[in-house]
Amino acid sequence: MKTALLAALLLASPALAEDIHPDRAFVLNCHFTQSCISGGCGEEDYNVTLEVQGATAIFRDHQVKMSMTGGFDPATGQLSLASEPSDGSSYFFSDFGASGAVLSIHTQSEGQALVIAFEGRCEEVQ
Repeated sequence: MKTALLAALLLASPALAEDIHPDRAFVLNCHFTQSCISGGCGEEDYNVTLEVQGATAIFRDHQVKMSMTGGFDPATGQLSLASEPSDGSSYFFSDFGASGAVLSIHTQSEGQALVIAFEGRCEEVQ
């Protein structure tokens, strides 16, 4: 059973950063309409922009500008990116195309670990 699961995970793994063509560049505008924090969820109106170049991206919102790195799975079209830890926070992003996008911010507040999760959609700027 473990061998079959491991094989399935290996087959489903995204392309490595070295396998992504460095000239692949585009901009995503993302609008997140739901957020969840500490077990409670609610409506959201949060917009971010990702300027993607190969396996790297610049993430921007109304307060933050940071670099992210990740990978792209050409079989599914999934793009996933993560930031380096900075100011006590890390950002993780995945875009699943027509299925939507998710963003999670891992941070801490008052000495407790905290995850803020967002759901929404992204559109490529033409």
